[in-house]
Order: sequence, then structure tokens, then C-alpha cells
Amino acid sequence: MSENDLSAGVSRRTVTKAMAWAVPAVAVAATVPYVAASACNDFNPENPCPITLSGTGCKLPGNSQSLYKGYAFRLVIANPTGSPITINVISATLNGQSLGSVLVVNLNDGSSQTNPFSVPAHTTYTAALLTQNATNSSNGSLSITYTVNGGAPMVANATIPSAPPIQGGSCTTFNSTEKGYIAAQ
Repeated sequence: MSENDLSAGVSRRTVTKAMAWAVPAVAVAATVPYVAASACNDFNPENPCPITLSGTGCKLPGNSQSLYKGYAFRLVIANPTGSPITINVISATLNGQSLGSVLVVNLNDGSSQTNPFSVPAHTTYTAALLTQNATNSSNGSLSITYTVNGGAPMVANATIPSAPPIQGGSCTTFNSTEKGYIAAQ
């Protein structure tokens, strides 16, 4: 039987051509992981959310920091893609009350970026999100709404059981080096 025998059904050549067209379509779709909020999933290692909250933080009272006098929350920022991404924090709230402007401090090297900020390709780091405002409560529901590359809004949520002052031993969220990075901002 030849490949071109139409009475035998679909030929191997037709199947091969169809497969050749299908493979590039899959490869193109895999390079755009942050198209919609529903595509982001902390439990899917192939497409994790770029911001994951730890559920811990400390208050930045008085003279602990010159500009940001709200909170410092611990989080992980990840970009598993092959291209840089830009994250824009639209809002940060605690119990529904605005925490104002934010600053991201890389706790691995002490560098900081104002909002919006870039995350290089294939990069994951632990960070502190510093806020300018503090609410009346030091615990409750933290919600960070953000976009990646101008896409659909995504939300990271965590329950913060307490937020002790960053000075002294009661704040165990950050070690002494990390507290120094935060104070230097």
C-alpha cells in the first residue's frame, strides 16, 4: 500500500504534516504564562504566581525607617519565564484599609525597587514589601493586588497573625541582616 492510496484512509504524510504544525503552536502558548489571573496558581510549579506571601510581617514604627512607616511583609518573588517581567502593585490592604505606596527590598542583597518593578528572567528571591501607611490593626487579612506586564490583575492573600515592631527580638520575620537592609531604605 502506498502513502498516497486514498482508499486506505489518512496517509502517514498527512499525519506528519499535521504534527509539524501542532508542535510550534504548543511552544508559542508555553511562552506566555501570565495572560490571565486564572492562569496563575501557587500550586502549579509550571505556572506559579509571581508573588507569594509568607503570612508574616513586622510594623515599621517611629524612626525604624525614614520614608516607609507602615509595615514590612515577607514574600517571595519569582519569574520562571525566559523573559523579564514587570510587576505593578495596584494596591496593598490590611483588613480592607489601604497601606499606601510600596517599596520592594530584595533580602538577598539589600537592593530595592519602587513600584512598578522588574524581575529578571529565571529569578526567584525573598523580599520585603514595605508600606507607607499602617492601619489600626497589626493583624488580619493582607491582600496585594498587582499586574504582570500590564495584564489582568492578580491577588496574593495571607492572614497576618501579628506584626510586632521591627526593632528588638519580637520581630522574628527578618534576621538582623535583613532588618539592616530594610532600615537602609
